[in-house]
Amino acid sequence: MARYVISDHHFGHSNIIEYCDRPFTSVGEMDSALLDRHYETVDPDDLLVHLGDVAMDMRDGQETIEYFQQLGGDLLLQGNHDVGLDPAGAPFPVLDSCVLEHGDYRFYCTHRPEDVPDDWDEWVIHGHIHNNDPETYPFVAPRAQRVNVSCELLGFRPIALETLTGVLDAATTSLRDVAAATALVEE
Repeated sequence: MARYVISDHHFGHSNIIEYCDRPFTSVGEMDSALLDRHYETVDPDDLLVHLGDVAMDMRDGQETIEYFQQLGGDLLLQGNHDVGLDPAGAPFPVLDSCVLEHGDYRFYCTHRPEDVPDDWDEWVIHGHIHNNDPETYPFVAPRAQRVNVSCELLGFRPIALETLTGVLDAATTSLRDVAAATALVEE
């Protein structure tokens, strides 16, 4: 069983295509591609921690629940577009943050990077920023000890913690996206 992380699918959100320059011509094409890439990557017995904004669901949380269940998600860290979801009524755990460990790494995981406690001095995994500020919030920022798992930076596929820690072991400079990280690890 592997553990995967990702954020900001924004299923059903047509404006996100233009906002984040996603390579899709319609919300239907985007949703289908996001699900396909997920199923190609994550096995049913793997664990998925989603760092928020599953869908553009500001009303009652039903879209978030439906899409999260299609992903077979295990833990949702509620994002700003999941606000319609009442954590007490969800059929899966919904938290604001959590700490994950893998090897020698401890990660504070949250949707928004500004929500990290001031006294946290280890690695952070977050979403929220998408691909809109890659200089400040690239996929991996070693000096800031920060990882942005917004799906645009991951090629729209979840990343395994084992793969991520391998990237962190090799990274000495900021890595804009998972393609740059893969090239680094393969060298």
